[in-house]
Amino acid sequence: MAQFRSEEMALIQLFIQNDAANDTLHELGHTNAVQFKDLNKDRTAFQRIFVQDVRKCDDMLRIIRYVQDLMEEEGIHMGPVARHPPVPSLHELHERLQDLEKEMKQHTASYATLLKQRSELREHRHVLSGAAHWFQQARGGVTFTAPSDGEGGTGAELLNLLDEAESGGRATAGSLGHIAGCIPTANLRDFAVTLFRATRGNLLLKHDDIEQPFKDPLTHEEVQKSIFIVFFSGERSRQKVDKICDSYNCSKYRLPETASQQDTAIRDVEERMRDLKTVLTRTKDYRLGRLEQLSEHHGAWMTYVMREKAVFHTLNLFNYDVTRKCLIAEGWCPASELQNVREALRRGTLKSGANVQTVLNVVRTKETPPTFFKSTRLTAGFQAIVDAYGVAKYQEMNPAVFAVITFPFLFGVMFGDIGHGIMMTLVGLILCVFEKRLSAAARDEMFGTLYHGRYNILLMGLFATYAGFIYNELFSVPLEVFGHTAWCSGEMSDPACIGMKGVNPPKQTQKWLRTNLADAYDFKDMKSTGQEVVWDVYPFGTDPGFAHTSNKLNSVN
Repeated sequence: MAQFRSEEMALIQLFIQNDAANDTLHELGHTNAVQFKDLNKDRTAFQRIFVQDVRKCDDMLRIIRYVQDLMEEEGIHMGPVARHPPVPSLHELHERLQDLEKEMKQHTASYATLLKQRSELREHRHVLSGAAHWFQQARGGVTFTAPSDGEGGTGAELLNLLDEAESGGRATAGSLGHIAGCIPTANLRDFAVTLFRATRGNLLLKHDDIEQPFKDPLTHEEVQKSIFIVFFSGERSRQKVDKICDSYNCSKYRLPETASQQDTAIRDVEERMRDLKTVLTRTKDYRLGRLEQLSEHHGAWMTYVMREKAVFHTLNLFNYDVTRKCLIAEGWCPASELQNVREALRRGTLKSGANVQTVLNVVRTKETPPTFFKSTRLTAGFQAIVDAYGVAKYQEMNPAVFAVITFPFLFGVMFGDIGHGIMMTLVGLILCVFEKRLSAAARDEMFGTLYHGRYNILLMGLFATYAGFIYNELFSVPLEVFGHTAWCSGEMSDPACIGMKGVNPPKQTQKWLRTNLADAYDFKDMKSTGQEVVWDVYPFGTDPGFAHTSNKLNSVN
């Protein structure tokens, strides 16, 4: 009768030694039979005894989630959690996790710095190559821009200016200076317009897009960039261009003075990139190896810390007796579980090595006990649905037992379809058969809802399939599974339909029942043949002949 009526509850009082409190709550947690009362309602969360331990657990969980994000970023899967994993003490684990966080943050920062250096070397190489190509074009007589109608300008004049720029890039009066660098392609148009307005058009801008995008080491987003070089005249223009480049987050690079120095600089950059690639590979391998080692302990650490946090949260509900130096707890327990609770208290005392056994007293009270219904894997989902509407009073009947049948049956009446019902049944059957393998994935919020309602889905699918056979519908298509429809229509050529006296099938707009009237009555001699007149009835469920009629809904309802 435990399923039909709420359990008889008893108010218990516990006196637990400080040294045995942690192990005792561990054992009580396995019984899942005690609901503790908060004896410190007058205190805030920051005034509780074990608030520091809870904060320590929160800090450890934060570090573990940080390591988990790193593993997911590298595509490393967490290993299975052992049933009894070797986990150090809480204090040792906290220190170990703090050292681990410091190590991983330093390593991540160093790795990001290396990636940034690689991006800068790539930009520098592209700038050197682009500048060399533009200078070569100028020496070959190719002008950068077409002169306007009132503007005289030739390739030779521009070549003289480039020669002045290569002579040191000094911004003396009458000389041509230059600034080269790299800029995000999205900012290039605004950058060009700002330069033009700031210098009143007294500049020359050349740019080219880099084909392969750059990956940001911090956000891991791909950014398209372009190289550019700006030619200008005078120190004042240099200052303006410098400020504009800084405002648009441009990376500026110095160009060598001569073509031979440019070739030497390109070779030097490429050599540095090869060395940096080796360092990045070794750093990446060390990072992956370290995270793979941590993946073996990640699940055990997470489970252990969450359990310890739950223990300290529960301990914060207890009172501390200063004179007896023990913790006092009160809670509700099913009367049928008192013996199991006493056994759990005994195991907790032995496990902790305490000298004094935990004392359990059953307290008589006039308080209304909480309602507790025992549930199984089958009834747990239906119990949650019923509790969402309201919880029954203490010692009242449990409506969830009846909902195990009524809820999926009414769903089947609403959702009845053979095809949809079979699909739903298969999904529920897979979840029930492989429930142990899928239990780890139930931590996900979306899949967890589906997993915890697996028996609901199975029963709803079965009743939907049953109702679908009653409705004779497969994916909303009527079926004649149990024989032909008992209703005739004008397009039929069945003799039992067209042989009925007074019926003109081509002009008949309504359906009529199939009958043997033509055999039971001789219309020529106007007398009966002796046979009984019968009208056909569809053997099971709804007649599919109603599928395309205007009163289908009324007949089904």
